[in-house]
Amino acid sequence: MMLRSDLNLLRTVIIFAAFAASTPCVFGQEAPTESAEEIAPSILNPEDIFSEERKMLRKLTTGDYPFRRGIFKDDIQIKSKQIRLESQKKISLVWGRPKKAKLAPAVFIIDVESAALSNQPSRRAFWQAKSRRAQKENEARYLLTSPFGSNLLGHGFVVAYAVAKDLDTLRSARTDDWVDMFDQIRDLKEVDESSFFLMSTKEYANLSVYLASTYSFSGFILEEPHYMLFTRQTHQDVIEESKWLTSEQIWKRTDPSRREFYHKIFSNIYSPIMIIRSEDSPAYDFNEKTLIDSLKASNTYFETITLNQVPRRLMPLGDSDGVMNTEPRVSYNPTSVSTWLEGMINYLKINSDTLPTELQKRAIIY
Repeated sequence: MMLRSDLNLLRTVIIFAAFAASTPCVFGQEAPTESAEEIAPSILNPEDIFSEERKMLRKLTTGDYPFRRGIFKDDIQIKSKQIRLESQKKISLVWGRPKKAKLAPAVFIIDVESAALSNQPSRRAFWQAKSRRAQKENEARYLLTSPFGSNLLGHGFVVAYAVAKDLDTLRSARTDDWVDMFDQIRDLKEVDESSFFLMSTKEYANLSVYLASTYSFSGFILEEPHYMLFTRQTHQDVIEESKWLTSEQIWKRTDPSRREFYHKIFSNIYSPIMIIRSEDSPAYDFNEKTLIDSLKASNTYFETITLNQVPRRLMPLGDSDGVMNTEPRVSYNPTSVSTWLEGMINYLKINSDTLPTELQKRAIIY
């Protein structure tokens, strides 16, 4: 039987060993400090990955449009800036850029996963407080682990987004707040102001469509929504039956006034639009007879990328009115996302006045 004194000694040894493994410096040598505005993520050594995992990572991180792109830390610079909203709440404006690019096109992304990734627990010992550096590393996760953030940055684009401690804080941002953030990124000396794009996933379709109608972008990429725009009702029953309904029947069974609103908003979008569609989406026929029909009726220029399978799935989505009340975790279909990335990046290059300079490819992830 182990004595109490032995247990105390063992506990002390374990704590000391854990501390030694997690501390950022060695005895007699202070760890190098970093600028408060820059983040230099460490690169994962492939030898630290088990062989089976290494095979999977190689498959997902190679090719012209990999699912997740590995990046040399010396090739990029990541910064963040705290913004006070009109609501007096605070959010962080985060952006990453190719370090050697004197001028580059930029993409501002509105994606629910950027907030979810930034609020994941840091890898630190249980007794360590959340440091400013750890917080900034969390804010940068979207650039390094998201297929959209990592691939756009790897292809030479400046990538920007906003994160907050929770979704309610981010939702409190008003139009003037978003315009201020857009202007701050557009005014960066490394950004070509005539090559500034907005990309939005479907969860923020309402917000992004409205912003695209009020701000001058070089292009607008939108994942088609899974709900009717500009209304608090989901009309799920109509969406499920839309395959057998005409456009007129859909509008009559939902909200006829929304049809005019669709037309009004899309008529005010003068930038070329790229719609990301999925053939097996439950809202595919519904969008064909509402969203696509309205784009055609308003003579709004648009293109589409049609995927065979839904590229992203979120769990959970929130309550019955379609509004997310939690930060969801996202799963991806690599094949669909790769098709999305290929078409989107080609679209961005075509509509940019300045061509991005692609970073050196790397077949590992952080």
